[in-house]
Amino acid sequence: MTAFIDARTRRDAGMEAAADAEARVQPEYAATLYAAIEAVARRQATVHVDDVLPILTVRAQHFNAAGSVWARAIRDGVIVRTGRVRACRTNRAKHAHQSPVYRSMLFGRATIATAPGRQPPQVRALPGQIDLFGSAGGAS
Repeated sequence: MTAFIDARTRRDAGMEAAADAEARVQPEYAATLYAAIEAVARRQATVHVDDVLPILTVRAQHFNAAGSVWARAIRDGVIVRTGRVRACRTNRAKHAHQSPVYRSMLFGRATIATAPGRQPPQVRALPGQIDLFGSAGGAS
């Protein structure tokens, strides 16, 4: 195993351990953080920790507890890495840590709730409405 793979494995194991410890103290933390990430991703094109912290109603007991939640949002396709970072200004405990800036994969997409495994209903354009994105069936 290369040193890089070993470091990544240890990092991921550490994040999971912190998440498990947080879940024992605050079972709602992970779901609340994920919902906040998702809410920001729906309302704007980029997502940074400074955008999420102000709407988060629960704070983690340990700073590493959030890592696995952000990683899940990446795996689920809610956000993707941009390669850019920006200092965190909303949490003084982070000491201006350079946090990733993510691109939202939900911004600008229609949100229609459906049952798992079902396709959302086709949205029809109003008469005379122009569909600039080709997502609504109807007027062209």
